[in-house]
Amino acid sequence: MDRIRTVSGTGPVFVDSNAIGHCAFEINVYKDPEGRVRGRGHVMGESTILGKISAGQRVEIGEGDNGKRFALVAGEWSPGDRRIDVETGPDIIH
Repeated sequence: MDRIRTVSGTGPVFVDSNAIGHCAFEINVYKDPEGRVRGRGHVMGESTILGKISAGQRVEIGEGDNGKRFALVAGEWSPGDRRIDVETGPDIIH
């Protein structure tokens, strides 16, 4: 897969459509040989917020307070950690 850009910043986090706080994120965006776009990276923040991300059904993060939201799929997380690995779909590109 070819990396096509990195998307990073801070913004509000929504779990199941409820705002739960702000986190920072850094996501590398890749395009595979078939042309599909996906992102892999991490979200950093308070452990209590990351715990809610880990347990959430539908997780979104916004680029800035009024920015576009994109969906996240959370990876493994351990209580107390201040970082969680995430993956995104093509909605990371806008």
